[in-house]
Amino acid sequence: MLSYDQFVQWCQNLALTEQTIQQIAHIRNSPPSRRVHSRAGNVSGRYPSRKMGLTIQFESHRNELAAIYEMEYDSSVLEYYDQPPPFKLLYEAKNGRQIGVLHTPDFFVIRTHACGWEEWKTAEELERLRTQMPNRYQKQPDGSWRCPPGETHAQNFGLYYRVRSGAEINWNLQRNLLFLEDYFRTDSYPQNEQTTQKITALISAIPGITLAEIFNQGIKPDDIYALIASEKVYTDLQIAPLATQPERIQIFPDILTSKTFQREQRKTQLIQTEELPLPKASPTANNHLNDILTSASEKDCTQANRRYQIIAPYLQGSAPSFESIPKRTFYRWVNQWRKAEALYGSGYIGLLPKSHLRGNRLPKLPPATVNLLEEFIANDYETLKQKGKLASYSSFQKACSEQGILAPSYKTFALAIELRPQQEQITKRQGHRAAYKHETFHWELELTTPRHGDRPFEICHIDHTELDIELISSRTSVNLGRPWATFLTDAYSRRILAIYLTFDPPSYRSCMMVMRECVRRHSRLPQSVVVDGAKEFMSVYFERLLAAYECTKKTRPAAKPRFGSVCERLFGTANTMFIHNLQGNTQITRQSRQVTKAVNPRNQAVWTLGSLYQNLCDWAYEFYDNKEHPALGKSPRIAYEEGLILSGNRSHKLISYDETFRILTLPTTTKGTAKVIPNQGVKINHIYYWHNSFRSRTVEKTQVPVRYDPFDASCAYAYVKGQWVSCISQHYSSFYGRSEREIIAASEELRKQYKNHSQNFSINAKALAEFLASTQATETVLLQRLRDAEAKDVLSTMETSLHNQTPERVPIPTQLNNAIPFKTEIDYSATPDTSSDSEIQPYDEFW
Repeated sequence: MLSYDQFVQWCQNLALTEQTIQQIAHIRNSPPSRRVHSRAGNVSGRYPSRKMGLTIQFESHRNELAAIYEMEYDSSVLEYYDQPPPFKLLYEAKNGRQIGVLHTPDFFVIRTHACGWEEWKTAEELERLRTQMPNRYQKQPDGSWRCPPGETHAQNFGLYYRVRSGAEINWNLQRNLLFLEDYFRTDSYPQNEQTTQKITALISAIPGITLAEIFNQGIKPDDIYALIASEKVYTDLQIAPLATQPERIQIFPDILTSKTFQREQRKTQLIQTEELPLPKASPTANNHLNDILTSASEKDCTQANRRYQIIAPYLQGSAPSFESIPKRTFYRWVNQWRKAEALYGSGYIGLLPKSHLRGNRLPKLPPATVNLLEEFIANDYETLKQKGKLASYSSFQKACSEQGILAPSYKTFALAIELRPQQEQITKRQGHRAAYKHETFHWELELTTPRHGDRPFEICHIDHTELDIELISSRTSVNLGRPWATFLTDAYSRRILAIYLTFDPPSYRSCMMVMRECVRRHSRLPQSVVVDGAKEFMSVYFERLLAAYECTKKTRPAAKPRFGSVCERLFGTANTMFIHNLQGNTQITRQSRQVTKAVNPRNQAVWTLGSLYQNLCDWAYEFYDNKEHPALGKSPRIAYEEGLILSGNRSHKLISYDETFRILTLPTTTKGTAKVIPNQGVKINHIYYWHNSFRSRTVEKTQVPVRYDPFDASCAYAYVKGQWVSCISQHYSSFYGRSEREIIAASEELRKQYKNHSQNFSINAKALAEFLASTQATETVLLQRLRDAEAKDVLSTMETSLHNQTPERVPIPTQLNNAIPFKTEIDYSATPDTSSDSEIQPYDEFW
């Protein structure tokens, strides 16, 4: 982003008026005017922009996200803002009325020599809008688009307003920018100087050498991709995708060498073209001939082939043979052959049978009957009443009788219903959700970015499902219900990257834990995360974590499971291949009338949460991971490993699973900070937490960043004097091991108890501690306590299981994580030195 001085200098360079400067400053200082949503099949999301230092919204990952990539890596774009403040467009509607609409453009873009609003739409949508609003959207002869009312508004400030079409997007460039983004986003890729010199020497010696030939020289993909991203070597990213067509990617020392090489190559091709003889123009194809051939069925062609075999000897000069067919039929076929040969240049056409043209093909019913039939089906049968065919036909017969119209048979009526579009019919009778499975599958016929990415960790899906099994407590054997599983799946390799299991319904805790498990197992986070529109994925904590590690969040449309088919299909696989083979599974509950006490899954349950999690991990990480996937033709593990080899290991993106990362995956308060109260500490969720560093006069009464552990209310973390410190609760023994959900349940029970006694009762730490320690805890709190105890087994399994070794260096690209040390408190008896504010001392005796 531009600093204040740079912005002032830019305004002076463009000689902007004071009114224009104020308008631009207002846009720069305003938050997005609206939050984008996934509707009507569009995938919205947030992109972590390094250029802007904040997340940028997009409403379509096939249009607006492509615009963001273009602006992010365009050196002429200085700043860009999503969803700027709206303004009014005045124009004449199609019916001639003057109307005004409040319009929010997609972006406001500040370029080196210009500035203005940009609206991005697909080419299909623009064509539709041009018909509906001809005075608002206009297509130019060169294929570009204009919005006259938008241009009028922009001209008042001396700025521009542009309508950008999806047809302008170069998808090869988009795909390559996405593929190289990990290298663009690092300033210190660990390059070996000797390797760099070897690569540049090879490219200088052979300008135009292909990427595939470089790989054959034993050069690692990481090294050459890093050189391309840092512009130490040059290739045209618009030619072909780096990931799948390395044989078409030519590498040059610089852009000047590339232009010279291509100029010479064009000269050579021109000379070779001039030496070749010009081909003779071929006759134009007969359209009628093509229509006849394409309309012929396989049965028609078989019949024509049989006829040709009979008359072929006669056409070649032999005597006619009438053994298999009559003489008249033989000469009729010959005559048809010669006529077709004279008309179309192909006698074979004359031998094709024309049985589909025989008979009376016109409708038998009178037009009045047909019109009434269509009207009755649309207005009587295709309604939310969901009337049966016979009932609707009876009403139709009555209407025909009253109007004196011939009524067709019930069979004809039912056939007319069956011939109606199925999706449209089910939508009218049962709603759009019921009709979704009948929706036409849209194949991507145009070149865009692959729906599953070009490499592992490029696109990953997170989703939750309630497993079909009842579990019990390992301590009391009490039935605790069905668990929720959260899966993080790699779309490219279909590999399950991480699993988290809990009794709690989906929440931000499940999202944070599955991301933490992904880093623990793989030392990486995805480049893009696809989620649904559930509230846990809209959590501030989850979005903050994604932004801190520069992960793009994509939100798929509601009630459109095909957009998350990778994860949705995996849920079914996990249930059918693993869960449904365990005792206590709930398959029988689908036929509720067949469930008796003897076969009720709640009475058959034997599995605990910890044992199920361990076995589910074994199935996912060993059995499923090594089983051939039908869509890949190989196992997910092999696809994952091959993908890393081809696309580069990208070791500079590895993340250490340490205490700092663990703290950053913890939730915080609404503001993200808490005020340090003298002699009491920071207050988080009604509970005070203390650390000796709070005694410092420079810290008292200040706002400090805080984090709390949702699985242990006895401790929290505060960021004081450049480091994270561990704070303990004033009622440590009562809150130790208590989860956030148990604290919430206890708070609700306390409110219920005191509701009729005191209107001014407020929840505090002391009341919560006494309630949790007493015998007043209700069934809800006790059940949550049992579930939390089981969850500790899952957490223990996650922490003690084998995991990948990670390097010591921790490349975390945000100011949140820049060398944030963690202070471990071990000496609780040391006396603090309050005279020094530069050093944080551990606890002394606490209260």
